[in-house]
Amino acid sequence: MTTTLTQAEKIRHLHWNTTLNGFGTVFYHLVYFGSAFVLFLNELEFSSGDIGFLLSLLLFSNVIALFVAPVIARIGFKRSFVTFFGLGRVFSLGLLAVPWVLETYGVRATFVVVALIVTAYSICKAIGETAMFPWSQEFIPNSIRGRYSAISDIVTRLVGIAAITFAGVVLGLSSDLHRFMILFVVGIVAGSIAVWASSRIVGGAPMPLSDKTARGLGRFRLVLRDRNFVFYLVAFCVVTFGSLPMYSFVPLYMTEVIGLSDSAAVSLQIGTLLGGLAATYLLGWAADRYGSKPVLLLGLILKALLPVAWLIMPRETAASLPIAMGIAAISGIGEVAWVNGALRLLFVGVVPAEYKSQYMAVYTATTGFIGGLGWLVGGYLIDASAGVSGQFMFLMLDKFSPLFIIGLALTLVGMVLFRRVRADSAVSLGEFAGMFVHGNPILAVGSVARYYRAQDERALIAVTEAMSHTKSPLTEAELLAALKDPRFNVRFEAVISIARMSPSPQLIDALTEILDGTELSLTVIAAWALGRLGDPSAIPALRRGLHSEYRSIQAHCARALGTLGDRESIPLLRERMNAATDKGLRMACAAALGNLGASDALSDLLMMLQTTENEGARMELALAVARIAGREGHFIRLLRRLREDTGTGAYQAMVALKKRLRTRLDPEVLALVEQCDMAFAKEQFDQGISGLSQMIRALPPDTHTATGRLILAECAARLDDYGDSRPEYLLLALHTLYVTAM
Repeated sequence: MTTTLTQAEKIRHLHWNTTLNGFGTVFYHLVYFGSAFVLFLNELEFSSGDIGFLLSLLLFSNVIALFVAPVIARIGFKRSFVTFFGLGRVFSLGLLAVPWVLETYGVRATFVVVALIVTAYSICKAIGETAMFPWSQEFIPNSIRGRYSAISDIVTRLVGIAAITFAGVVLGLSSDLHRFMILFVVGIVAGSIAVWASSRIVGGAPMPLSDKTARGLGRFRLVLRDRNFVFYLVAFCVVTFGSLPMYSFVPLYMTEVIGLSDSAAVSLQIGTLLGGLAATYLLGWAADRYGSKPVLLLGLILKALLPVAWLIMPRETAASLPIAMGIAAISGIGEVAWVNGALRLLFVGVVPAEYKSQYMAVYTATTGFIGGLGWLVGGYLIDASAGVSGQFMFLMLDKFSPLFIIGLALTLVGMVLFRRVRADSAVSLGEFAGMFVHGNPILAVGSVARYYRAQDERALIAVTEAMSHTKSPLTEAELLAALKDPRFNVRFEAVISIARMSPSPQLIDALTEILDGTELSLTVIAAWALGRLGDPSAIPALRRGLHSEYRSIQAHCARALGTLGDRESIPLLRERMNAATDKGLRMACAAALGNLGASDALSDLLMMLQTTENEGARMELALAVARIAGREGHFIRLLRRLREDTGTGAYQAMVALKKRLRTRLDPEVLALVEQCDMAFAKEQFDQGISGLSQMIRALPPDTHTATGRLILAECAARLDDYGDSRPEYLLLALHTLYVTAM
């Protein structure tokens, strides 16, 4: 009977899995799966086909997962993994005898011995991996799988860099076969430590098998009826078949075609690890937050670029090594995105936990067979392409070119197939990529990290403000979390910060929830923020806010509706402006009507302007009227000039008007215009304003629009009443004369 592990137990013991991965990666790079092993086989004078065959054994053996999965489940995933991974290290000791076999019995006998060693190790590895996949689904919490995988990947990459650096140094010490034995000894010791660490991981107990999994291969019928899993498996196998042999034979390509030394070819793996290291945590975090599929597809795009880069890179030049290192770094980023995205999607979105043994057995067997077939075909393809040479357009062709071209084509096919697989989030690749091109993603990631490190309220408020300045969607989740913070000042700052962002459905919904809520001190600012975001989807919530029992909420909703251009609200805003007794609410409705260009409300606004006593409010009402007249920018520029120097500003406005209307005005009216501009130039404001009023009345009716005539008539009357004591009328008259002229 299995015992369910708590999240705390899983997290508390995860460091043992990290230890397993760290020491295991030393074994990985120094023994079977690194460039050193390919170079070792090449040093034994094996052909590319022979090398491909030996590499294929490492994955062909995975087919036995179909047959051993039920036994492993009954024995226990943990016990099976520890036992067979340990045996695999024991069989690997046979590699230390290879130099003696070569010297004593020759190349073909050595090939047979190496094949037997690789086969024995591969069978143990296949059984161990068949146990590890469902076991890891159990002991790694899904909620942190992406981030944990990223952290573990960082550790393994740092260890891998050290291992590859060590391998490069050792391979550069001599040219005999014994230098590889040093690598194998160190790798096997590290692999043994990894096996010990795996014994400390929790979970993996024996599990009972249901009736559906009790009889032969029929137990996999359920798996093969799962269309989503089948699509995933086919897509994964297509990519694996195309890309795996490319990566494996790159060391030979670099030494035989590009002209790098064995040591330099091995060191390229450091570039791959460094590239992945730079992006691994970001991509793991992104997979947890935005889903596995966009990260996976991003990795495939980068993988598709690699064969093109390899084909066009310079050969046998001083620049070959640094360029190869740069390509390797891009390869590392693509591989991290591909592996993390694909495995997370497999565990979280494709494989149901209750059938993990069957699903993972099919996955392990199928991908192993296809991967092995890819290595086998890739090796013989290189041998068959030995006569390929020449140039096609700007591409230099050689025996590796067919392998790279096929790899590119199959990676592109895999991208198409993966789009059919059900995603584990609603975020598309385009939306995901857009998060890294909008705003400042680097500052965004840094501010997100500081958000989780903030220790007190002041620090969190500062970080919340900083996140908004990045303008990046990558900070949205943290801003939304800040809205739920128990500290009022943090929530208040979050609302203001969200207002500075680009609108998104999540942000609009969060602010709408606050607007419809009961925390009145935030409701008002939420209404303002919805208007500032400028997204029409907020209009229904703001319309509801117009019916709030609180006048302050009504006022801010009115202003926001004006900002959003909701012309359907004009009748209600006009009614509310005329009926309300609260001056702030009336002013908000008036401002909204001006923003909306509500010409039907012009008479009401002019009446309100006449009766308003507050100077600042009068200027805002004048702006509302000016917006209905048109060209708000002209009104603001004229306001600034009049405030700096009223006489000069008015004179310049009259001169501009005279130039615009010169051919349409009678000499008598033009004379009035000239009298006005001279009076303003001399700062004789009484004469200038009096002349302006006379000129407005003398204008022919067809000189200005109907809206303009209504505003000008009111301005003329009020200029007569107030003179220069109400500067908003002078400003409004000069603005309307210019912008409403026909």
